[in-house]
Amino acid sequence: SGKTRTATEFIIGAYKEMKCTKPVLCLDNEKGSRFLIPLFKKAGIQAIVKDTVNLADIIQALEFLKSGEVDFLFIDSLTKIYYKFVKDYKEKNHRSFMRLMDWGKILPAWQEEFSDRFVNTEGNVVFTGRGGFEYEKEDDTTDEHGNVTEKGSYVKSGFKMKIAGETPYETDLNI
Repeated sequence: SGKTRTATEFIIGAYKEMKCTKPVLCLDNEKGSRFLIPLFKKAGIQAIVKDTVNLADIIQALEFLKSGEVDFLFIDSLTKIYYKFVKDYKEKNHRSFMRLMDWGKILPAWQEEFSDRFVNTEGNVVFTGRGGFEYEKEDDTTDEHGNVTEKGSYVKSGFKMKIAGETPYETDLNI
């Protein structure tokens, strides 16, 4: 909770510290922009908002950033963009659920269509995403002969972002 507000405060601080002058482009699918615009306005920062869940809009926004039309791109939330990406794949391929072979196609497609572009874009991008748990398997218990007497269970060991594989680790800073 508080992802949108935290990201907004971060953007405002970084924008001022970096002495930016161009607008912040907010791609909003969480309906948080109605609360953000007054915060940006109070800070003297022009914010442009587009409500979207489409990856094509993200790609176009990265181009606006690259061309210098905006100083910051704020995507709230990238998770919903990813879920729409998966949904579109399922509809195109007439799937009601994802099979293992589908993930072998969709993960590289996401890498190519989003992650590679994101990493190669110069500029300031902040995005939020839904959290999930990381799990770790506890060690098995063995007797003096090395026989397993009790299987180790899976326990929550941390948090991660619920987006395709490597995406949360493509950023320079994770909060």
